[in-house]
Amino acid sequence: MGVAGAAYATIISQFISAILTIAVLFRSKECYKLNIKEMTIDRSILSQIITVGMPVGIQAAVISFSNLFVQSYINQFGKSSTAGWGAYGRIDAFVMLPMQSISMTATTFVGQNAGAGNVDRIKKGIRESLFLAAICTIALVIPEFLAAPSIVSMFNSDPEVVKYGTLFIRMNCFFDILCCSNQTHAGALRGVGDAKAPMFIMLSSFVVFRQIYLFIASHLTTSIYPISIAYPAGWLVCSIIMLIYFRHSNWEKKIDPNYCA
Repeated sequence: MGVAGAAYATIISQFISAILTIAVLFRSKECYKLNIKEMTIDRSILSQIITVGMPVGIQAAVISFSNLFVQSYINQFGKSSTAGWGAYGRIDAFVMLPMQSISMTATTFVGQNAGAGNVDRIKKGIRESLFLAAICTIALVIPEFLAAPSIVSMFNSDPEVVKYGTLFIRMNCFFDILCCSNQTHAGALRGVGDAKAPMFIMLSSFVVFRQIYLFIASHLTTSIYPISIAYPAGWLVCSIIMLIYFRHSNWEKKIDPNYCA
């Protein structure tokens, strides 16, 4: 069924996943068990969820949209580069999953300990999260780098596509380690209730800076190499700004007024 078949498969799998998840929640005996009679809206809790969740949602939507502009610059180098970039994007999204999951875990962990006012445990949790994210990422990018041609050929066996896909992977994959920092620190800030700062930092780095970088690079050279590292350039800027903000935002005092650094 071609593209339509892929679309149907995606939609059906999402529905099946949702149904199975809900079924498990209704059958669970844990504290998170769903009970229809108890499913009411608590305005106070809903307000807190929106305060933390809305900036994250806006950030994800805008960044996803801005990635189309990155794609437009890649498209200028032909169909093979477009297909190669698409293969790289899918592979890189898979490599990013562990660190993104650890980032979400850091948000929960930090939130729990923020409620308990345990600053030292938060700092230890952040360090452990950074270490774990880095280890998982390195463990994935090394085989990704070595097996890049074979991995790309799983998506498209055309030699030109494989060449471009391999180029994109090998130029970008080791920079994924930068995301361990910005993702983990962003998750920690959300855990202490500061969701707006990560949103503005990531939007300014991944959207504004990246578009400026691509515009300048595309006018200074006709080479695909500077264009292909637009993602790492944004990751680097984001990591630097996020780390500076994290260290100077005095988030400890928001949790425990008596805390002394």
